[in-house]
Amino acid sequence: MVKRTVTTSLLVLTCLVPAAPALADGPERMPRVAGQGLVSAYQALNYDTSVRLRDGRGAGRHVLWPASWKVCAQTPEAGTPLQGRPATLTVVKTHEACPA
Repeated sequence: MVKRTVTTSLLVLTCLVPAAPALADGPERMPRVAGQGLVSAYQALNYDTSVRLRDGRGAGRHVLWPASWKVCAQTPEAGTPLQGRPATLTVVKTHEACPA
């Protein structure tokens, strides 16, 4: 009778903790989103930034389909530290001209 030796390898799994995002230049700053589509503007903003939308035509329309809208103006201006403040984006439909 042949004896078999069973070798069991112990696999040690190391739990990797994702690193927190580095703040290279201090607090989060408002990106330049004026002139972009609304979907691109949302992607440029940090996920936890509160965003208010304002109808650029003053008609009080609500944005139901962001891909159909573009950003004409933004508050605060690009480069301004957000410091927990909401961003306000003035938007119009993509086929409309931005107000002067």
